[in-house]
Amino acid sequence: MSETQARPLRVMVVDDQEGVRMVVADTVRYAGHDVVATAGDGDEAIEQARTHRPDIIIMDVQMPRLNGAVAMERILQEGTASRVILMSGEWRSAGYTTSDLLKRGAAAFMEKPFNVTRLFELLDSYSRS
Repeated sequence: MSETQARPLRVMVVDDQEGVRMVVADTVRYAGHDVVATAGDGDEAIEQARTHRPDIIIMDVQMPRLNGAVAMERILQEGTASRVILMSGEWRSAGYTTSDLLKRGAAAFMEKPFNVTRLFELLDSYSRS
């Protein structure tokens, strides 16, 4: 049996902290994938997803205007992205559990500060499916 060939993913990075967006985007590029868009809040994420139709979105949960969990649900309902990885350091304070976020549709959840190896593993897995 041959292993499925990895393909570069089209990734969107969403976080209200510009520094985090830059680090995550650089990590995605280092892993061999394309960053097609970035956004600073959930409303902007929805608009950017409509425009760029990324394969995967890496999105913070706690953001102003519209949080990542709600934005993820809308994006998945619209079908403008197939997978969303949520990440946060403060999701519990918003009343979410990891189980809640996965039930809402997240492909995975990563706690901040995020584990680079785990992100590489997730991206590699998704690029082969």
